[in-house]
Amino acid sequence: MKKLIPIFFVVAVLVFGFSHSILAQNADTLDVPQGFETLNLAIEGDTTATGEAKNLNRVYRLERGGYYLLNGSITNVKGTPLRIVAAKGDGPMPILIPAVTESGSASRAFKPTGDGIFVGLYISGIDNMGNDAQKNMFRFEKTGARYIIDNCFLDSDHQSFCRMNSEGQKLYVTNTIMRNAFSIASPGNGRFIDTRGNTTDSIFVQNSTLYVNTQDPLKSSGGIIKNIFMDHVTFYETGGYPHELHIERAINCTFTNNLLIDFGFEGAKKPASPAVVRQDSLPLAIVNIDSLNAPDLATEEQRHYLIKNNVYGFTPELLTWINSIDTVVTYRFENVRTKRFIANYPNMISENNIEEYPVFSDPPDPARIVAWSDHRRKTNFSNENNPDIRADRNGTGAFSTDPNSFGPAPDEYDFDYSTQSQSYTHAEGGFPVGDLNWFPAKKAEWETWVSTAVKNNRNGTIPIDFTLKQNYPNPFNPSTTIVYELNSTSIVKLTVYNALGEKVKTLLNAKHQQPGTYSIKWNGLNDAKQPVGSGVYIYKLQSGNRVQSRKMLLMK
Repeated sequence: MKKLIPIFFVVAVLVFGFSHSILAQNADTLDVPQGFETLNLAIEGDTTATGEAKNLNRVYRLERGGYYLLNGSITNVKGTPLRIVAAKGDGPMPILIPAVTESGSASRAFKPTGDGIFVGLYISGIDNMGNDAQKNMFRFEKTGARYIIDNCFLDSDHQSFCRMNSEGQKLYVTNTIMRNAFSIASPGNGRFIDTRGNTTDSIFVQNSTLYVNTQDPLKSSGGIIKNIFMDHVTFYETGGYPHELHIERAINCTFTNNLLIDFGFEGAKKPASPAVVRQDSLPLAIVNIDSLNAPDLATEEQRHYLIKNNVYGFTPELLTWINSIDTVVTYRFENVRTKRFIANYPNMISENNIEEYPVFSDPPDPARIVAWSDHRRKTNFSNENNPDIRADRNGTGAFSTDPNSFGPAPDEYDFDYSTQSQSYTHAEGGFPVGDLNWFPAKKAEWETWVSTAVKNNRNGTIPIDFTLKQNYPNPFNPSTTIVYELNSTSIVKLTVYNALGEKVKTLLNAKHQQPGTYSIKWNGLNDAKQPVGSGVYIYKLQSGNRVQSRKMLLMK
């Protein structure tokens, strides 16, 4: 069969540069000077006498190296798209800081009431007085809205950086760092993305690094996410006990080429019963699948999961601590429930996921996490006197006395790793797993590789329809070739029947095939590997609810 580049990479490159193409569409740019309240006033004042937006295509452009103190949450003008971007260039990101009001508190940075695009920004959850008390850096409010965060650095949040507060929202996060999502006094908070149990349309995260959080990295609270795409994401020191990555109730889920190190760093509780001490049967796992229980949205058979080419592992420091406690074990990649789903449903696939710690070149010191986890276990998770686990080389301080405490440090952490590790070539196409931004040359190769795939698909690699073609040669002896085309990812079955309708040969029973053109040869043998006689045979192609069949003639 013809080897095709998987469709999720085609989707990936279509989103790559997504924000830039949208911003280029009839955009009208307003340059906003740095300073206190300047961004608030620019947006609030950008209205007509009746309060309507002056320009529906407005883009607010911020100075590189500039400091923007926000006097209250930034929101849309009467629901129009909110577009805030850094000026082009190689200088430092614009730094956005919540400012304390006379009441002694500061508001969250953004509360969009319409679509939003945010590009090239460093956004602080620590206010200008050095207080680390912000939560919900982005609190998305509009039903069905679309939000794009590209090439940003989100630093510090007590609850969740992206809180999706309404139904049907779409969130795209690319080339972005999120770090320090935790509350020392309340570790039950501390997430990167939280859907609040809503039915979410899509969550797309690619080429991003998420590190240091104490709760679920993605929390859905039992809600349904129709489409999840996480690809080339680096997770480090994420998810304390008993927290997981909530991708379990999705309709379509692609979880590929990710790197997860020290996930579930507080360790999982070892089962009390010796019969279930096997680590692969633990209830806590990194990747989970559970029943959807929403037949109005999709049946179990209609759901698709692709969990592939991921690497998970643990730093030696954390492993040493976990192994020193009889009642604690590491999280497994998948638990028994997940494995049963994969075994029972052909449209759910998990393969080529391995355990390795590729040793980052300059990560946050894992000793902080070990000290935190040890304290939490010894105090039975009481939340009293928890140590600080912040990863921030600049430290925290008031803007008036220490402005350099805001923004990335000159010697910022680095999550690249040895080219000799298995992880370096484990991703699809032989690329490194995890965020490719840590490997600029490899990312450039990957972009070319993916762009070529898109070009090839646009030139006809992805067919426009589901088609079963006539076999050739026909009549045939002793073999013939059958060609078919798929225009969507499918469960595919190709079967040969005799003229009486009796099954003769199953040529293909694929759990998961990408769109493309495929060919299969039939050598005239039945399932028992015996030659069949001359006559008319029917070959039938099934893909989901779609069925096509044709006749062929074997003449001996």
